[in-house]
Amino acid sequence: MKKKAVLLTVLAVLLIGGGAGGYYYYRESSKYISTEDAKVQGDLRAIGSLSAGKLLEWRYQEGEAFAKGDVLGIVETSPSRGNSPATTTEIVASEQGTLIQSNAVQNQTVAPGATLAMSADLNRLYITANLQETEITEVQVGNRVTFTIDAFKDVTFTGRVEKIGLGTNSSFSLLPSSNTSGNYTKVIQRIPVKISIDDYQGKRLIPGLNATVKIEK
Repeated sequence: MKKKAVLLTVLAVLLIGGGAGGYYYYRESSKYISTEDAKVQGDLRAIGSLSAGKLLEWRYQEGEAFAKGDVLGIVETSPSRGNSPATTTEIVASEQGTLIQSNAVQNQTVAPGATLAMSADLNRLYITANLQETEITEVQVGNRVTFTIDAFKDVTFTGRVEKIGLGTNSSFSLLPSSNTSGNYTKVIQRIPVKISIDDYQGKRLIPGLNATVKIEK
């Protein structure tokens, strides 16, 4: 009798736990669209010289911020004729930002259009979440979003859907997949969704950090 009572108690606990878990899953799936396929991103800008020559001066290091119109470097342009004096060309920031990568070396020879550095405005970062095509019809611009970032697990951030992609990720691939074997397996496509960040909450966010996103339906 005692064993039967213990067995019934265990079964009851399992049923209650399973029911609670099922209810939680149903509530979450009916109210939110969730994905771990998401990252912090920013609009990256390539910085280079408009003229060929020697990089006489490079004024900024990685991690340093600059304003629109600041002179980032100076290039000495070789004269096209032997008796003409050399001239200098300034590399000017087209937008404010922070230098996140630099390959510039003073006195190196630079080519026009070659990338010397990369920048991003770290005050205007956003989240890109890649949602399954079967979920995208339930997402609208303006939907509220909560998300966490792996680097700051104890912080919950908020934002809103700003933009829904007009093509799947695979449609922008340089090497699109093709079927030459005659066998076809359907693969669920993913569509990028841009999400704003309401408040950094004092955290130093940088492009590339992993995020987990919950979008309200």
